[in-house]
Amino acid sequence: MTSVAIPAPVKATTTPTSHLAQKAFNAGKLTVFYGVLTVVGLAFIVPYVFAVFGSLKPESSILTTPPWVPPMHPVWSNYPNAFLSDPQVATGFGRYMLNTAIVTVALTVGQVFFSMLGAYGFARLKFPGREGIFWVYLATLMVPNIVTIIPLYTEMHYFHLVNTYWGVFLPYALGTPYTIFLMRQFFKNIPQEVIDAARIDGAGDFGVLTRVVAPLSRPVLITAGLIAFVFSWNNFLWPLVIMGSQSHYLLTNGLANFNAGPGAAGYLNLEMVGAIITLVPMLVLFVVFNRYIVRSIQLTSGK
Repeated sequence: MTSVAIPAPVKATTTPTSHLAQKAFNAGKLTVFYGVLTVVGLAFIVPYVFAVFGSLKPESSILTTPPWVPPMHPVWSNYPNAFLSDPQVATGFGRYMLNTAIVTVALTVGQVFFSMLGAYGFARLKFPGREGIFWVYLATLMVPNIVTIIPLYTEMHYFHLVNTYWGVFLPYALGTPYTIFLMRQFFKNIPQEVIDAARIDGAGDFGVLTRVVAPLSRPVLITAGLIAFVFSWNNFLWPLVIMGSQSHYLLTNGLANFNAGPGAAGYLNLEMVGAIITLVPMLVLFVVFNRYIVRSIQLTSGK
């Protein structure tokens, strides 16, 4: 018998020219990609840089110099002046910041706590109609906030909560659909064995939630707290509707009041100071808790 020689498979070879062309193509794509990101980033950052420049300019030059020109002699006294009461402009950003801090802390703590209770019920408790009730509740996300303004005001007026801190944060402190949805997705990823072990040790539902689920859910709880904090800190329309006196205004309302006050055009530098003051807490929170936000998104997405 004669053996038939089977030819060896021919390996595909890549020429040095095609390899260099591929590397050049990839480098070009990265250059374009990062170039677009740089342009978009600058488009978002430049207005804040202009605000910083404007906050350090005197009243006489705020309208006579272009916004992209930094101040030759920064007026650092603009920042403490914004916290002082001025009958021609507003109560002062010191009072506005205190009001905002009170409302924001109360709203954030309440929203995280009550959302955690609701999310645990939808994720771990079994009762008739659980899924249906959850999806109906989640569907309320599609209802614009402006639609609920008049009913909420009527309700707050009935309970004598108009022009009070309670009236500002109470409608949002009992949980929101998005926050409950976020926590529910996280709670469902906790292994059932861990919860069963806690029940064997004698823990009830509240004990399981506070001793087991909550410590394991730190990323999503921090994320929910940040969402509530940012919402309350930037909230404008509802505090404007529910607060009748200027002494109860929040930062956003006080900042808008700078535009409405007599001689407001002469206080544009203080208005820029107010914008920077309003921005700084958000920036600090994002820098400090950035890793928790990313971690929470990764876990709730199932990746």
